[in-house]
Amino acid sequence: MFKKINLSPFSIEPEKGLNIEIGKKLRDLRSEKKLTLKQLAERTNLSVSLILQIERAESAASISTLKKIATALNTELKEFFGEI
Repeated sequence: MFKKINLSPFSIEPEKGLNIEIGKKLRDLRSEKKLTLKQLAERTNLSVSLILQIERAESAASISTLKKIATALNTELKEFFGEI
């Protein structure tokens, strides 16, 4: 059904790879803005736990969740998909 993406030493499904890339981008953007998880959670009305799960690729973010985060980070939604 899906092609596997090879990331040494693991081989993962494309959806997981996408979640990893989005999580990395979220963490990078949050760090650039010098925001803590708690500060971002307050700005988005999302839980710290959910944001952390997205950053760790433990949870897939919905488009509406990513839009809230992008708005709070004063960036565009497409930033999460720039390298993908």
